[in-house]
Amino acid sequence: MALNPGPTAGFTDMQWYMYHQRNVAFFAAFTAVRLTDPDLLEMTRAFVGLTPQLKTGYRGANPAAPIVDTVLRRLIHKEVVADLDGFPERWVDSGSEIFATLDLPLFRVRYAESLTPDATGRAGFLIVQVSHALVEGADSALLTRSHSAAHPVAASAVRTAPAVKAAAVGLGAVLASLHLLAGNFWSPHPGPFRYAARAYPRRALSALAQEMGVRQRALFFALGMETLFGVAAAGEKRKLTSTYSVIDEGGGASRDSFMRMRMRFASFRGATGFADFARQVDADLTLAEGKETGFNDEMNAEGIAMHRRLQRLLPFAYRPRLFTFMPYDVVLGLIPPHRLGGALTSRLMEPVYAGAALEGANACVVVPGRRMVTFNFYVEENLLPRIPLLDVLLGELTRSSAIHLPGPSTGAAG
Repeated sequence: MALNPGPTAGFTDMQWYMYHQRNVAFFAAFTAVRLTDPDLLEMTRAFVGLTPQLKTGYRGANPAAPIVDTVLRRLIHKEVVADLDGFPERWVDSGSEIFATLDLPLFRVRYAESLTPDATGRAGFLIVQVSHALVEGADSALLTRSHSAAHPVAASAVRTAPAVKAAAVGLGAVLASLHLLAGNFWSPHPGPFRYAARAYPRRALSALAQEMGVRQRALFFALGMETLFGVAAAGEKRKLTSTYSVIDEGGGASRDSFMRMRMRFASFRGATGFADFARQVDADLTLAEGKETGFNDEMNAEGIAMHRRLQRLLPFAYRPRLFTFMPYDVVLGLIPPHRLGGALTSRLMEPVYAGAALEGANACVVVPGRRMVTFNFYVEENLLPRIPLLDVLLGELTRSSAIHLPGPSTGAAG
């Protein structure tokens, strides 16, 4: 089956790849008031104004003009629900509708209005889903503050040693070829995939990280991996492979002129007991990043560029399953803090849920807010029963310390 070229002509290589992954970024939060149809239109209009790249790939777009209201209304879905039980899980899905209609921009806005506000004052639930090719976590963090998320025309260049670059380019081309073969015949994580979330007070998690002597990022990653795989329970023999994202303003055309997100790779060794595992994660992150020379960035960039060239020659080999091939145990993410403020998000309330829906990879994305931290799991369905173990784990960790951790703030997992 030939690959549908879609709206990718103006995309960088990384954007091209993420589009064909059907990788969908999402942002979601409850609302303190009911949003009317005019409210939703106004909010969507403001969202596009702060994120002009949303017009990229939209055939009806005039780069100098806003998207007209008649089109924006087609992107908004609103429905009335009896209550908000089970949210956000009830509405966070793969976002496949984004790619179903090529004559519309690559995002959707959905709103559930509750007939009766609940005991916490929640009147509705809003979710925005966007092709990840157009936005990244740093953009989402800016938008929560009602700041512009426009990307610069080009990122500043980063110099890599010639020998390192040559080796990375060569290996990237080889790995792309191997990926092409493996991805067409093997699916490490066949799914199906579903979303689940947990939310906890940020202050308590910060205190727990200090008590263990680790960075918060290491604690968050350790909590996510322990929840999904029971690494600490398995002891030192267990090892997990992962890829995780960092924000790097540098890049240049040879890496990517749009995406500031860079992928890193790390192998995390198990340990006996969770505190030791968290410290091991911190050490493994330090070790992996201490070896970073620019090699991985160059290798990834060349591998993706090679895929784009090969697709033109061998379109029949680029089936959807190839783009979801992820030979890692877990994908991890820590998004910059999401602090609600300004006109765009004034009617929303914490906690903020965000992340990416990507078929083919078990993922945990952590989103800090002012008061709350959310853990956003998009995982194979057979892992869903493990998600409530995060409540149990944090309860055990905080009972043995001076930290008080209230129950999680979330909808029903699974």
